Amino acid sequence: MPNICAMTDENADQRQRLFFALWPDAEIQGALAEHACQALDRRRARRLPAENLHITLAFLGEVDADTRACAEATAAGLSGEPFGLSIDRLGYWPQKNLLWAGPSTTPAALERLAADLGEALASDCGFEREQRAFKAHLTLARKVPKMPPRIAIEPVDWPVERFVLVASETGPQGATYTIVGEWPLTGDTASD
Repeated sequence: MPNICAMTDENADQRQRLFFALWPDAEIQGALAEHACQALDRRRARRLPAENLHITLAFLGEVDADTRACAEATAAGLSGEPFGLSIDRLGYWPQKNLLWAGPSTTPAALERLAADLGEALASDCGFEREQRAFKAHLTLARKVPKMPPRIAIEPVDWPVERFVLVASETGPQGATYTIVGEWPLTGDTASD
């Protein structure tokens, strides 16, 4: 007779905390981290490491291997188009004590990508649709007690050509993110 406890432990090891995101290159992450440093100056806050800066498209939560496979197949079926993104403003959410950076205007291609991904994950894999409106942002710092003085930031231009699936592990030093899949944004290349 199989050991049921051993099978449960094995299956638990296969679960991962996942999310889909736009992931900037190291140069863009560094420029955004510098904006956080300038905005916060010496204020107490928990700045996110530059290598963790990203825009979340869809949060999946903790999923098993079958659900991950469904999500990956869903992502592979999307045909988003590449777009330019200008991160040109800082914002503050007082209810979360969170400093963020984002675009003044969200490109239509980004809105479509987030909507298409959310809809496909719900219909194909059974994920709940996000009820809040999509707001493109990169979290720069947490535990910010109040909005830093408003400062203008030099726009950071980001050519977005892919989206990724990220595994998140939380440890004593915070979250560690690992890209576990990626899909290019190629647009509609079919011609009649």
